[in-house]
Amino acid sequence: MDGIEVAKDIRIMTAPKSSYGSLYIGAGNSLAPGSFWSGLIDDIRIYDQVLSEKGIAATIGIGA
Repeated sequence: MDGIEVAKDIRIMTAPKSSYGSLYIGAGNSLAPGSFWSGLIDDIRIYDQVLSEKGIAATIGIGA
């Protein structure tokens, strides 16, 4: 949040197999009660590569 890591997922992600399907932002993939983000989401960015800490800082305009 604002350049500070507040959560981390250690699962290894693989490239999506296709572009068909859903993308849930702010909810679990089952849309089950209790899996929804409690708060506001106002800036979402999706990249086609992993960003380093310096890359994230540069993207959001703060020093790393």
